[in-house]
Amino acid sequence: MKFQLVLQFKGAVIPDYDSLVDLESVLIDEIQVDGKTIIDGHDFGSSEMNLFMTVDDPGQVLNQIRTKIEHPLMSRFKAGYRDVSEDRFHAMWPETLHEFSVKQVASL
Repeated sequence: MKFQLVLQFKGAVIPDYDSLVDLESVLIDEIQVDGKTIIDGHDFGSSEMNLFMTVDDPGQVLNQIRTKIEHPLMSRFKAGYRDVSEDRFHAMWPETLHEFSVKQVASL
């Protein structure tokens, strides 16, 4: 079964976006190497930034990210996942988080 894992951050200015792209590169280099995790990209808008991944085991990948990745954004993120065939997300991180959603970013 495949899942979409999303790391979510607050962000609204260009330096936030630059930091998100930098973190995405780090994840590609450090996490995507196992062949079971695919970094699918990111979005930025509505004061929210998201990194999207396709994974086999969201809990294992999140744990790997939390223990292996050192990046300024990692101190202020939320995480959630969903089965790729479903719309509803499940909250994962922080442990006190009860709901998780991804805002639709308007396109021009």
